[in-house]
Amino acid sequence: MKCWICQINEANSEEHKFKASDIRRQFGKSFDAVYYDGEKLYPFNSPKDKLIKFPKIICIDCNNNKTRNADDAYTIFFENIDKINNMIEQTGHINYNEIFPSNWKSSKIDIHRYFAKHAGCKIMTSNFVDQVDISQLRLFILGKENVPNFYVRIFFNEITKEFTEQLKINPRDKYRSNIAFGSTIYVGESNDIGFAGSIINGSLRIEWYYGNQNHFNRSIDFSTESDFVEKVNIEDYYPKAFTDFINEDFFSYLNFGKYHLNEELLKNHYRTMFRSLTV
Repeated sequence: MKCWICQINEANSEEHKFKASDIRRQFGKSFDAVYYDGEKLYPFNSPKDKLIKFPKIICIDCNNNKTRNADDAYTIFFENIDKINNMIEQTGHINYNEIFPSNWKSSKIDIHRYFAKHAGCKIMTSNFVDQVDISQLRLFILGKENVPNFYVRIFFNEITKEFTEQLKINPRDKYRSNIAFGSTIYVGESNDIGFAGSIINGSLRIEWYYGNQNHFNRSIDFSTESDFVEKVNIEDYYPKAFTDFINEDFFSYLNFGKYHLNEELLKNHYRTMFRSLTV
């Protein structure tokens, strides 16, 4: 199998589903942690565990070199999560110039290239891989400065912020990290093939949308140093009391809220958004 990004080299590298830098920052070098998939618990004790990696669908050169800037931008971004939380609570925006003061424009593009790499890996390991033209996504990752059929929305969730802060209090807790990703949802109709999914890290949920053939009527604006962040409607998003859950259930519930409790609502949410992008 060829690497889906460069389409030249053999796919011989395992991209992390969850960044190793996130795992090390949350758990340290030696730890006993738990990965929860919404149904079962899986113990792991290393950021190199295959449990938290995609299968070999990209090459070593793309993973270690061509996407290094994207990986670094993501790491710096989430190392500043406390600053980002404060920005959003005070202004409702993320200011990239405060996170990347010396190179915010290129870093803003790079962090979206990381989101694109994650989305591409999700699509390429889905059941729809034979139907998708991934060319625009891979060209953006490799250096193109715009991507007309990839769109990102960022949400802020005050409850997951507070819950994640509580997780960090006990250094022995196996549940110190609230890092997750959503299902890869097929949102297309007939020839209008599209995909959607999400990345969750602490208080932030990044929703991504990729259209196979069309250009979206909205695009990511890389020229602005400050972007509006949508705040989750807490009452609407969490219709069930936390007291009804055991500890492990908090993770899927906090990450997906009502959408996780009703898979059709999640699909309808993504499809509605996708249609609004392709009108």
